Amino acid sequence: MLNPNTHFSPIRMPAYMRSEVEMEVSVKNDASTPLWVEADLVIPEAISLAPDKLLSHGRLRIGIALPGERISKKVRIFGGASSYPDTYSLRLTFFGFGKDGTIAERCELRADLRCEKGI
Repeated sequence: MLNPNTHFSPIRMPAYMRSEVEMEVSVKNDASTPLWVEADLVIPEAISLAPDKLLSHGRLRIGIALPGERISKKVRIFGGASSYPDTYSLRLTFFGFGKDGTIAERCELRADLRCEKGI
């Protein structure tokens, strides 16, 4: 069983200005076998996964998690003139692949990123 978690640094994004926030995605493998972990990330179109263009879909290749181990990966989220004040809902779908390459575990997580004016 996969146990995912997210953390933002800084916890808020300033609105209407060029900025970036780092999101750390960590996953604990509660299964009894090692799993290769990947995550699909979907974000609103007002923010982006690339600094120079709009990119709202991405994949994180997190790595191999041994039983009982927690692994993490960081991804940057960029804001610009189109990032208006709101709470953006980011959707993550985690996949744990077994030794035969098939999906052994799957779970979903929603993370909320606050974007505020005048930070």
